[in-house]
Amino acid sequence: MRLKKFLLMGSLLLSLAAYGQTKKLPLLREQLLDDNWLFKKDSLPGAEKPDFPETGWRTLHLPHDWAIEDLPGQNDSTIIGPFYKYSPAQEHGAYVVGGTGWYRKSFALPAIPAGQTIAIRFEGVYMDSDVWINGHHLGNHPYGYTPFTYDLTPYLTAPGKKNVLAVRVKNEGINSRWYTGAGIYRHVHLEVLPADQLVREATFITFPEAGKSKAIVQVSAAVVSQHSAGRIVEISLRDSSGQVVATAAQSVQTKAKDTVTFIKQLTVLNPALWSPSRPYLYTTEIRLSDTVKTAKEKVLDALSYPTGIRRISITAAKGFLLNGERILLKGGCLHHDNGLLGAAAFDRAEERKVALMKANGFNAIRTSHNPPSEKFLEACDRLGMLVIDELFDMWTEQKHPQDYHRFFAQWWQQDLRSVLLRDRNHPSVIMWSIGNEIPERADKEGLAITREMIRAVHRYDTTRAITEAVPEFWERPYQWQAADPVFALLDVAGYNYQWKNYALDERRVPGRVIVGTETLPADLYDTWNQVQGLPFVIGDFVWTAMDYLGEAGIGHSTYTGTGQGRRTFPWINAFCGDIDLIGNKKPQSFYRDVVWRNSPVEILVHTPVPEGKKEK
Repeated sequence: MRLKKFLLMGSLLLSLAAYGQTKKLPLLREQLLDDNWLFKKDSLPGAEKPDFPETGWRTLHLPHDWAIEDLPGQNDSTIIGPFYKYSPAQEHGAYVVGGTGWYRKSFALPAIPAGQTIAIRFEGVYMDSDVWINGHHLGNHPYGYTPFTYDLTPYLTAPGKKNVLAVRVKNEGINSRWYTGAGIYRHVHLEVLPADQLVREATFITFPEAGKSKAIVQVSAAVVSQHSAGRIVEISLRDSSGQVVATAAQSVQTKAKDTVTFIKQLTVLNPALWSPSRPYLYTTEIRLSDTVKTAKEKVLDALSYPTGIRRISITAAKGFLLNGERILLKGGCLHHDNGLLGAAAFDRAEERKVALMKANGFNAIRTSHNPPSEKFLEACDRLGMLVIDELFDMWTEQKHPQDYHRFFAQWWQQDLRSVLLRDRNHPSVIMWSIGNEIPERADKEGLAITREMIRAVHRYDTTRAITEAVPEFWERPYQWQAADPVFALLDVAGYNYQWKNYALDERRVPGRVIVGTETLPADLYDTWNQVQGLPFVIGDFVWTAMDYLGEAGIGHSTYTGTGQGRRTFPWINAFCGDIDLIGNKKPQSFYRDVVWRNSPVEILVHTPVPEGKKEK
C-alpha cells in the first residue's frame, strides 16, 4: 500500500512539473495558439516584460471575453453576474465592465531552418491592443474586429528557450453602440512560413464563367522566396469526394525576396454550382514544389481553400441573380455576440448562429456593423447563407466619444484591406458594405471618403457589389433626396427604414438597385410585398434576426404611453430579434413564417390587454 501511494504521488509530481514547463511547439505551417494563456484584468505597468511576476494570474483558453465574466461583490441591486448598474458602458454596452486586461503566453520552439519566419496572427482582439514578444513591442491595433499579424522571428530566443508573448487590451469608456466584449475573443494562430512560400492573402479565386455545363475557375496567386531559383506551382480542384476534377501548372522564376504573381485558369465541366439550397464546396489546392522532379517530390509549401463556384448578377431590371436564377434576399441583421457566451467566438457558437438563421427561413445575413469571425463565414459557406460583409459603423465623426472614429483616418485602409483579403474567397460573401448610418455620408468630406473606399475595395475585389446602409438624416438638416449623391456612387443603395421611398425613388432615379438594409419586424408584410413586386428591390434585412446584448430594451413590448425605446438596468439586451438570446423563436418569427410562406398559419395567444390600454 505504501509503495502504491509513493508511486501515485510521484506520478502526480511529474505531471505538475510537466505542466509548469514551457511547452515546446512543433514547426507547423499553421497551428492554433489558444491554450494555456495567463490572464489578469488590471493595468499592471511593466507586464510586457518577460520576467514580470505571474503570481495570481489565471490560466485560460481562447477565445476569451472577460466582459461576460461574473464581477466581484455580487448583490441583488447593483451587481448581478457580469452586469453593473453604474457601468461606464451604460445600456449601450449591456452594463458590463471594460477596463484593461493583460494576457501572457509562454512557449519554446526548436531550431528554425534558414530562411523561415515565425508569425503570430490574431483573428480579433477588442480593442486597442498592444503586443510584445520577449519585451519587444510588435505594434498596436485599435480596431476590434479585424485580423492582424506580426513577425516574431527577429525577437525569438534560442532554440528550446522560453519565449513570452504579452498582450495588453484596452476597452475604455463608451466606444460602441452595442455590446462588444473585451479581450482576445477570437482565435490566435502561430504560423511558420517557409523560405519559399505561397502568399496566403494574395490568393484570389474567381469565376469568369460559371454555368451548368461549364465553369472557369481562375486562380490568382503569388510566391515569395528567399532564393533565386526555378519553382513549379501546381493547382488542383477537388470535388467533395476528394477526386481531382481539374488541374493546372505554372513554372515561376523567383528572385530573392521578390514576389512573383501569376494567374491560371481551370476548366470544370458540368460543375456543381454553389447556392443556399445546395452549398456545394470544392477544394482548391495550391502546391509549390522544386522544379527538380525526383521519386520523392519536394513540396516547399501548400495551401487549400474551400471553393464555391457561383455567378452573381445584380440589375434593376432583373434583381439579384445567383447562377442565373432570381433570389429574393430573406435577410436578417446580426450582431457578433453569442448571447450569454458574450463575444467569445467559439466555433460551435458561430456555426449554431448561422444554423438558427437557416432553420428559421433566412437565406442572407448582414454582419452588423463589423466584419465577422472566420468561423462564422466558414459556416455560411458550408450551410448555404448569403452575407453582406459590413466594415464600419463610423468614419471620422463620432457616435460615442471613445469609438473607432479616433483611429479611422489612420487605420481604415489597412482594416479594409485585411478584411477583403481574408474574406474575398468565401462564396457566401455577396456584397461589401462600407458603412452603417454614417453621419457625414452626404457631406463633401463624406462623399470624398466614399469614393476613396470604393477605389480601395476595387483594388482587392471587382467581382462584388458595394453598398452602404443609409437612414434618414436625423443628424443633419437634410431632406431624403440629399442621399442621391451617396447612392450614385454605390452599386446597391442600402435603405434603413425607408421602404416607403422604394417606388417613389425608382421613378425619380430610374435604374437604382435597392436593398432594405434595415427594416422593422412590424413592417414585414409591406416590405416583403415590395421585394416580391419590385425587381429593383433585391431583398429585406430585418433589424434584427436575433436578440443581442446591449442597446438594452430596443424593441421591447409595451402599451401606449407606458415606455420608451430603451430600458435601464437590469435590462441588458435588445429585444427586437426574431430569435431570443438562447435560440428560441419569438412571436414575430412565427409571423415571418407565414409572410414568407414557410407555414400556412400560426396561432399565438397572450394575456389580455389591460382595460384602457392597447398594444404598441
